[in-house]
Amino acid sequence: MKRILVLIMVVLCATFCSADANNKEAYEKSNEKETIVYESGIYHNKNWSETIGTYSEKAVIPDKETALKMAKAIFDGMDKSEAMQEYVPQVVFYDTQDEIWIVSFWEDWEDPNQITIGGDCSIAMQKKDGKVLRIWFGE
Repeated sequence: MKRILVLIMVVLCATFCSADANNKEAYEKSNEKETIVYESGIYHNKNWSETIGTYSEKAVIPDKETALKMAKAIFDGMDKSEAMQEYVPQVVFYDTQDEIWIVSFWEDWEDPNQITIGGDCSIAMQKKDGKVLRIWFGE
């Protein structure tokens, strides 16, 4: 009898715990949707050249990890051909003279020594402000 009672308690506890976890996840998702507002139209304050109050303390893309994250977000948002869907980040290059990050994407090959002309996408971004300078494709 005690075993049955313990078994029932365990089952009830597991049920409540999983329900609580599901409710918490659903709450967090619904709460996130409610706090973020998405709008479109014509922005009211188009002073893009204003320097007062503009962030300029440190570089917006200070390191290779940030450059990679930003380039991946940009690449993921692009319209891509079927072949480009398979591209993954392969190289992060930092131009020390111009302070530009270049992240290059292409297919992930099994042979790391394989060299192919074309079939890649590169994204160049300024370190200081994160501006995307160019997105280009190899031929």
